[in-house]
Amino acid sequence: MTLTTEHMPGLASETIGIWVAAGSRDESAETAGSTHFLEHMLFKGTGSRDAKTIAAAFDRTGGDSNAITAKELTCYYSRCLVTDLPNITGLLVDMVSNSQLDVEEFERERGVIIEELAMSADDPGDVLFDDFDSLVFGSHSLARPVGATKDQIRVLGHHTVIDHYQSTYIPPRLVIAAAGGATHEEVLAMVEDALAEAGLGSRADVWSGAGTGDAASVAKGSHLGGAARVRPEFHSGKSHTVKDIEQLGIMLGCEGLPEGDDDRFIYSVMLTMLGGGMSSRLFQSVREERGLAYAVNCVASQFTDTGTFGIYAGCTAENAQAVVDLAVSEWDRLAQETPSQFELDEIVSQLSGSMVLGLESSAAR
Repeated sequence: MTLTTEHMPGLASETIGIWVAAGSRDESAETAGSTHFLEHMLFKGTGSRDAKTIAAAFDRTGGDSNAITAKELTCYYSRCLVTDLPNITGLLVDMVSNSQLDVEEFERERGVIIEELAMSADDPGDVLFDDFDSLVFGSHSLARPVGATKDQIRVLGHHTVIDHYQSTYIPPRLVIAAAGGATHEEVLAMVEDALAEAGLGSRADVWSGAGTGDAASVAKGSHLGGAARVRPEFHSGKSHTVKDIEQLGIMLGCEGLPEGDDDRFIYSVMLTMLGGGMSSRLFQSVREERGLAYAVNCVASQFTDTGTFGIYAGCTAENAQAVVDLAVSEWDRLAQETPSQFELDEIVSQLSGSMVLGLESSAAR
């Protein structure tokens, strides 16, 4: 297990999260949906707290508490006052380590998740991005929606989720991160007290991950079934989904860079220049100069071994071809023409300012 903290003097609040090195890409076709289902279930009760007690404990702080399931990780987090941090730390550790996964709660939550997926199916943006991933990643697990499909959730077994919990929620796969008004020593003491109360073994074993693997293999993705993550093959093609809505959502994309790539900073400048703000080339040419779309921007997803890059636009059907033509034109221009030093300086200033302003938030840190 790893603990990383940052002390931000003067803050009365703290953001703390427990990150699990397991996401939807680590599921098989038979276990699809387990990661997201498990995220829901951890709020439904532990050996010492029922669902209502957990909800009340979070609400009592007046802060922001939630969970996220992504394709390569899961996170449970809370922003609270420093004075509430001991209780919240204990609560999060208890949820992650001692969830009961009650079968009645499981069946009830199955319906909640199906409703969540139905809501996502009504969101054209969600449908578009899911369709894009399905097209470019083919039969790979990255192609599947994070929450799986309604049909997969209907047949997902209780014991499948229990097995997923027992095999993935173990110390070597856990990172606890905290930032705010508490010092590292204070957070460390709270975490160790919570771990001891949760019965996770000796402190030395918890921090070293003794007997359960090594952190390096987890970071590389060699953490489920003893096998490393398999890099997907990237596919080209076209996909079209018909929805009874006013606008047409368009995505033009290609393979992008993985996280940590040596060219990631150049990549960030390129994304911002092409479609990362009101002064970006796409925003100016598509929206400001021609009024063809309200939303137009670049999007990127980065994973440990691959990534995607895309241009997204939302417009009426009659404007779609003109938007596509302009997007392709700007894409080609970026590849063929060297940008001016002035434009580069503007982008670097934008990215630098955004980064510094973002780091004033304990949640971002």
